Amino acid sequence: MIRFVFCLFCCLSFVFGDIKDIRSFKADFKQILKIENQEIIYIGEVFGVAPYYVLWKYKEPILKDIYIQKDSMVVFEPNLKQAIISRLQENLDILSLISKANKIDKNHYVSSVLGQEYNLFFQDGILQEIKFRDSLDNVVEIFFSNMSINGDIELSIFEFKPTSDIDIIYN
Repeated sequence: MIRFVFCLFCCLSFVFGDIKDIRSFKADFKQILKIENQEIIYIGEVFGVAPYYVLWKYKEPILKDIYIQKDSMVVFEPNLKQAIISRLQENLDILSLISKANKIDKNHYVSSVLGQEYNLFFQDGILQEIKFRDSLDNVVEIFFSNMSINGDIELSIFEFKPTSDIDIIYN
């Protein structure tokens, strides 16, 4: 999970030939997890500010916020009143990730991070979809819509501010 979320932010942060220079972004997302003969669909919003701030706000089917700041991540589940705080396995340099991406065709790139291969699909230089197989061989597809690029985003939204009734677990 930690690798997955961090890598997605890195993949959103391309500054690559025909891909737009992204300093900040906001988008709606639909994540489809295909497990054998079933699909689980997640809906939410994602916010990011380069080089290492990201916030995934899952709205359906459960509420969950994932905060990333540089080399740490917080997964907050309000219904459980629980937050898991983790150190990321590796603090990746976004420009290094970009330099490793291979252009397959006009709108398709492949990037490999920590042994995981991600297919990135763009339209007019804007990320539209990420597709990959997770460690359990499930197919994960994330579709982005209503993307706003390089707008003003307050850094304070990336700060997790737990109340006293939240259980904090350090992983």
